[in-house]
Amino acid sequence: MVADVGMADPHIKIFNNKAFLYATRDEDKTAKKFVMPDWKIWSSDDLIHWNLETTINPTETYMGASKNCWATDAAYKNGNYYFYFSNGNVNTGVMVGKTPTGPFKDVLGKPMLPEDLTPIKEYDPTVLIDDDAQKTAYIAFGHHRSGDPDFYYMIAKLNTDMVSLAETPKEIKIIGDVNVLGGNDKPTLHKHNGLYYLSAGSHYATSKNIYGPYTKRGNSGNNNYGLTSRAHGNYFNWNNQSFHTWCHFHLGKDVARYRESYIAYLHYKNNGEMITDTNFLDAHFSTGVGQYDANWDKIESEWYMVAENIEKKESPNGGFEIQNITQKSYLLFPNVYYINDKRSITFYVSSLEGAIIEIRANNSKGKVLASCNIPKTGGWNNYQPIKCNLNNTNGVKDVYITFKGSGNDLLHLDWFLFNN
Repeated sequence: MVADVGMADPHIKIFNNKAFLYATRDEDKTAKKFVMPDWKIWSSDDLIHWNLETTINPTETYMGASKNCWATDAAYKNGNYYFYFSNGNVNTGVMVGKTPTGPFKDVLGKPMLPEDLTPIKEYDPTVLIDDDAQKTAYIAFGHHRSGDPDFYYMIAKLNTDMVSLAETPKEIKIIGDVNVLGGNDKPTLHKHNGLYYLSAGSHYATSKNIYGPYTKRGNSGNNNYGLTSRAHGNYFNWNNQSFHTWCHFHLGKDVARYRESYIAYLHYKNNGEMITDTNFLDAHFSTGVGQYDANWDKIESEWYMVAENIEKKESPNGGFEIQNITQKSYLLFPNVYYINDKRSITFYVSSLEGAIIEIRANNSKGKVLASCNIPKTGGWNNYQPIKCNLNNTNGVKDVYITFKGSGNDLLHLDWFLFNN
């Protein structure tokens, strides 16, 4: 996301429709042990361009001078923003501010999770604010190792002040035979469609109860791009799209404790399994999320950045597609480059009743660049490439795909491409 700054342990949170990235920093590209002198807070409006907003030094906390500024998380509640941080693998503190970037104050002046609180080590916090009426907050922490009774994650409910525990921490039980979550620190919690996800790197387990037990599910990645249990980071949603961000020892962990951070689209299968889109990374790693080249051989529909009134589902063609499209639906693909010389566009779709797809410039009600009549294709599993003319593309940057028709499932859109 930001090259050559040693960005590690990234956690992206969306506050006020803006992305804020809370990260640690690996200082030394040759270090054999972690050298982590401070925490950084970055912001972005598009997940492409990142602005450094704040540096938090350990001297602003009870830690004092230190190079053990380990993993963090952030949350918002009661008009305040909370920055949770690790003092190495010893304990956890919390700072409070009025904006996502601070200034933050160490309101306790001591650890929130002291090292003698539980039988395990109280570090690497993750905070989840649930979607119940009370917006109940929870904190999890620790280091898990399968089969080792001395290493496990713990969880506790937070008081409404967000800086103290409402209960004694409980062990998180992880069950199942899938070969993931064998052992690592930095747990992360998030929730999707009523299911709680507990992850360590790209390894994850799920539960219908936040306290668990959590059943091992798999690896959202495929071990490439550092997508292993060491890929500390988080999963998040923004504008009806899901993303995964993580860090990678891209020089090799045996070479140096130095990491950089990545981001990719994330998709959920119908059964709740997570898929970090490594196909996108394989094809377009250097481009990254949120921008597109009209010369690509195709643009998958699930690579949008903003959407309304749609569902992203598994496709019978493999991968994912957009379904449950209505006349109120739209998809935004911003920052489309090299579109000026394109004269047509092809959609790969299926439809039961037929519909119209319109391509609009720069906003959902902008000038029409193309209007495609989508015929009945004879069934949801019968896809056809539908090609139509593309006009007036000069000055176009952001491409909106809108729809016309009657019903709640006009068509299923798999991919599209621009033609010369």
